[in-house]
Amino acid sequence: MDKNTVDKKVIFYIDAEGDSPVEDFLDQLDENAKAKITARIEFLGKHWQQVRRPLVDYLEDGLYELRVQFAKDKVRVIYAYMFKNYIVLLHGIIKRSAKVPENDKSIAKQRRINFEKLIKEGRVKLP
Repeated sequence: MDKNTVDKKVIFYIDAEGDSPVEDFLDQLDENAKAKITARIEFLGKHWQQVRRPLVDYLEDGLYELRVQFAKDKVRVIYAYMFKNYIVLLHGIIKRSAKVPENDKSIAKQRRINFEKLIKEGRVKLP
């Protein structure tokens, strides 16, 4: 690793009750899909500076999507770079339309706001 390159720690968004919607989403997928997505998440953490389309894409307002094609499903994990050295996985979907639905982007934005608040209040600790 280049001395100027810093790995980002990839973490899952956790709500006030301690639930992780992205982990729940991944748990609903079959084992092969889950393994492929998990490998891509690990790759993102190590190579975040080099990854480009088609693996990731910028959505809007500081949100990105990790893009995984599995059979006929287009799985997307929406994430944001937060707290200097973290990638926070905010929302997961199986995309059925050409674009990520606005509702899903709104969910991710709200989770990002919630997470920042929970961290600031000390109700959730960064690993």
